[in-house]
Amino acid sequence: MSWEWEVPEGARLVATVPVPVGVAVLLDDGFVALAGDTGDELWAYRAGENARAAHASHLGDYLALEIADPEDGPVLVELDPSTGEVLQEVAIETTSSDQSGIDSESFNRNVADGVRIARDPFDDPALRALSLETGEALWTREEPPACTTVDGPDRDTTAGTVVGDVVLEGFFCTGGEDGGGLLGRDLATGQEIWRFEEQFGPSDPDLGPPERRYDPLTDRHVAVRTLNGPTQVFDVVSGDLLGEWDGEVVGVLEDESVVARYTEDGEYRREDSSGHVLEAIPIAPGVGPEYPVALQGGVVGHGRDSENSEVRVWFQSWESDTEPSAIDVSNAGLEDDETDISLLAIPGAVVLASSENNGEGSAILLGLT
Repeated sequence: MSWEWEVPEGARLVATVPVPVGVAVLLDDGFVALAGDTGDELWAYRAGENARAAHASHLGDYLALEIADPEDGPVLVELDPSTGEVLQEVAIETTSSDQSGIDSESFNRNVADGVRIARDPFDDPALRALSLETGEALWTREEPPACTTVDGPDRDTTAGTVVGDVVLEGFFCTGGEDGGGLLGRDLATGQEIWRFEEQFGPSDPDLGPPERRYDPLTDRHVAVRTLNGPTQVFDVVSGDLLGEWDGEVVGVLEDESVVARYTEDGEYRREDSSGHVLEAIPIAPGVGPEYPVALQGGVVGHGRDSENSEVRVWFQSWESDTEPSAIDVSNAGLEDDETDISLLAIPGAVVLASSENNGEGSAILLGLT
């Protein structure tokens, strides 16, 4: 453990976001940026009780706050992620939240360059892009994509996720045969730029579309996870499918090798796109259900001791003949079973964030370098 930062008294930890200089910590009243290698506070922008909502891209290159100014009305403040400089302050008609302070419900990651991607299956069209400044629709897709490989008249958009300047739209078609896939749209125009489709076979009237989760892994890779099925990894810029993995994909490294956890086999494996195993190491005892952090040199994981519930953190090198290196976090007060723990890779460190009672209690960030 190289540095420790405690959430200021009276504030609540909402989320952490990687930014070029380290990590932006979102509190219930604004952002504080910390250097990845030292934990030093680099800048802060906190709006107090007037904070209403926050936005951050998955890449951390866009940060903004919605503030209810009692004199001039609500404003949208865009911040430079590296310096905290106010890039622009724009009056808006209403904020996306009417409650005081920011929480997980009023924090949006589905944004980039001042554009929010929205989907409401009960109200809205299949997919639309909204300007954060004006609230107006920049483009709208009234209907979900039509499948081209199966005859499925009933179709739906299952998700919309933004990675970089690409909007990812998952879709599904059913009726006779089932099919679906993923397509990439241009953030500015909504135009389709690439498409991936699959055939699933004859439709089963008792089953709905398979639930899928879309997890950005890097600035250009996304994992498409299905329950009891393989995980697909896509390059969102080209639309290429890197491959499918039966294990839980936890990261893509700089050389585009994929790190997956095979729980039944008790191994982390680094594999190429064909599934060839490049390196493998055993999963350390006591590993928790959360995804670890995959690094070029190994894996950082955490879990709880079965005897005293104390949190254990370790680094496992890809050199399989070495034992996991324990990282001492014994002085961080992480013994409480109700403490939520998460790991996040940022420039210069891996950050361990802990918060008590669903964010209502004390919270600490530990920088592991």
